[in-house]
Amino acid sequence: MAIFYGSDTSCVGDVGLVDVQVTDPRILIGQRIARRLTTPRGALAVINDDPAFGWDCKQYVNAKLRPTDITTAQSQIQKECLKDEQVQTASVVLTLSQGALTVSVAMVSGAGPFILTLNVSDLTTDLVFTFQ
Repeated sequence: MAIFYGSDTSCVGDVGLVDVQVTDPRILIGQRIARRLTTPRGALAVINDDPAFGWDCKQYVNAKLRPTDITTAQSQIQKECLKDEQVQTASVVLTLSQGALTVSVAMVSGAGPFILTLNVSDLTTDLVFTFQ
């Protein structure tokens, strides 16, 4: 039996001029995870929402990270991804090269496996999906 994941407005970066309804479950889950990984922890508390929501990956841009810091960051990002009720497993690889940060998350959900890649800078976050 197929699971209906609902629909949402595509607005990871900002609400566009055209309201695009997204119904692909992997894209819906990926966009929710992208929002989680670009929202600072506690930012939603100011509107009386979940104070434990979010882990902003932009905090790592231009940071001097030791190997232990990268391991800790991967663990924190994985924990944040697993907070989504439809994500069954998540594996995170954080790559920092010449000030460019790439976060790749291989996830398995009820809709199947997929890879979400965030290219993060101090100003923008680009979202890339790879479906398997």
